[in-house]
Amino acid sequence: MRDRGRSDGGRSLRSDERAVSVTVGYVLTLAIGAVLLSGIVIGIGGVVDSQTDRVVRGDLAVVGQTAVANLESVDRLARAAEVDRPGGAGDATVSVDVDLPTRIAGRPYRIAVDNESVTLRTDDPEAVAEIPHVANLSVESSRVRGGPIRFRYNSSVGRLVVRER
Repeated sequence: MRDRGRSDGGRSLRSDERAVSVTVGYVLTLAIGAVLLSGIVIGIGGVVDSQTDRVVRGDLAVVGQTAVANLESVDRLARAAEVDRPGGAGDATVSVDVDLPTRIAGRPYRIAVDNESVTLRTDDPEAVAEIPHVANLSVESSRVRGGPIRFRYNSSVGRLVVRER
């Protein structure tokens, strides 16, 4: 007859090594997966940052061209109003409202206008777009936040002014 007390043939549970290779394999698979995943995240992070920088610069240029086009339109309208104004009439006034976006690629920006150009600037990423304009009237140097702005000319002042709306 057989001894019913021990069915493992005399071996203890501490010396049993049958499941060690499965556990080690599982842990190694998790470790390799974690290393690969972190490498992919780091690699893609650099690509996303460079694409964001490129988008911000492109959008700054587009918004700057829009601002310059409207500034030059106000310049033409103001000069036409001055020429067509009858003698003794009141001051010629021209005003154009422009709805520029308040953010570019999720980042705020600033607009600086002077007699030579319109300059748009962001801080993160640091990007600048300077677009020259050909306005004949004098332009008052000013700085405004990105967003809805107003280009205005009043003949009593004699120059174009840019303000936030």
